[in-house]
Amino acid sequence: MVISNKTLGNMKEKGVGIPEYEREDLTCSIAHIGLGHFHRSHFLTYLDDLIRKGFYSGGIYEIDIIPPSNNFISNLKKQDYLYSVLSLSPDGRKDLRINGPITGYSNQTIDPETVTKVLSSPEIKLITLTITEKGYCYRDDIGSLDWENQGIQHDLGIQEPAQTAIGCLSDALYIRARKNLPITIMSCDNIPENGKMLKQCIIQFCQKKHPDIVNWLEENTAFPCTMVDRITPGTSTEDISFLEKQYGITDYCTVHCESFKQWIIEDNFRTSIPDFSKAGALVVKDVKPYELMKIRLLNGSHSALSYPAYMLGYTMVDKAVSDPLIRKFIRKYYMEEIAKTLPPIPGVDIAEYADELIHRFSNPYIADRILRLASDGSKKIANAILRPLEEGIEKGMDMSAVILALSLWEFYFEHKDEKGNRMPIDDPKSGELINAAENPVEFFRIAGLSERYATAKEFIARINRNLLSLRKNEIRETLKNYMA
Repeated sequence: MVISNKTLGNMKEKGVGIPEYEREDLTCSIAHIGLGHFHRSHFLTYLDDLIRKGFYSGGIYEIDIIPPSNNFISNLKKQDYLYSVLSLSPDGRKDLRINGPITGYSNQTIDPETVTKVLSSPEIKLITLTITEKGYCYRDDIGSLDWENQGIQHDLGIQEPAQTAIGCLSDALYIRARKNLPITIMSCDNIPENGKMLKQCIIQFCQKKHPDIVNWLEENTAFPCTMVDRITPGTSTEDISFLEKQYGITDYCTVHCESFKQWIIEDNFRTSIPDFSKAGALVVKDVKPYELMKIRLLNGSHSALSYPAYMLGYTMVDKAVSDPLIRKFIRKYYMEEIAKTLPPIPGVDIAEYADELIHRFSNPYIADRILRLASDGSKKIANAILRPLEEGIEKGMDMSAVILALSLWEFYFEHKDEKGNRMPIDDPKSGELINAAENPVEFFRIAGLSERYATAKEFIARINRNLLSLRKNEIRETLKNYMA
């Protein structure tokens, strides 16, 4: 049975949660850029909950900037923009629901006129984005837009439709400014201070292409920071088959994710937007403490466990965390050190949060791969591990577990398996890091560690001691000796 408006009644009879609101009556005041897996499991579930509870009567218009997956979009349209979310708890409980807030879709590469029309529409009060870090064309090392990016260079011209989200938004904002239509633009990507970064990208771009609207932007646009969290692996053919076998439902747009979800939103709006707190989100004055907690404890721990786990032969996250040695190192040593670098967080018990993370990592029903965690390490580790390391050293804290985690990362770049094959590396700085793998000073300079720490004799000495042990005793024995 294929999901559609006509089959929703049959879905309900199967015990599946369905949108029982009148979808054809949904007005559209939200536009979203980036119709990916995470957006479908996270934002759209919050929005669907809000509509089901009667706190919002609007839908959402979806936009992609990059060329579409034709099969996916074709299937989504055939399904009347309905799709399923299967949430999986660590104890084996499953919850299947059908989400229905999507009212339409356009792609910038196919129909740029409609995209611009939607983004500049008076009815749209909130624009959200999940376009991944790369989609912002931002260079963290210089704190600026990447002016050498081909897409940005293209979008600064005036002949053709924009190729980047920044160019596309800026052109729509130019129209909004002419019509005096304020807007709230919210990044939902896993990037530190994502709202501030997005605002900087937009302002910098407009200073060059639309300088006459910059003052208007400062007064009439808001870019709230957010912290988002829900582990959502990419949908596999096995996920689609499982849905058919277990529920008799055919859905090529399904997402499978963990049961846990979290959303922290900065109270910073220029327009009237849905009250997502009524669907479980937390609206706060300052997102940064929550963001630091998530980036340093969740994302940092993901990176810290991925490299030793893969070198020890694990390919799946839950299997790696079930190894007592890895589990003990991450929870009792690594997380304990990282937690000490965090500020107080209102309403959060850090120890309970860390325990919950281990519980989530151990979920055998989420097919999360080690190599997904290990990808783009230089981008992730700079914020999640190197910054708290610097802060900890500055405050005189014992950061030995963090330094060992970084040593394991460096060792990964020089390590080879029993067949002599190099570890699989998916990193924007892979070539530089491989060449520097046996030179800690250069390796951590490339990785983004401040010069003061990358050249610190004590830090380099500890890295070298760890590397010597790893080369001599391998990983398991080195971890055992550290925790003895």
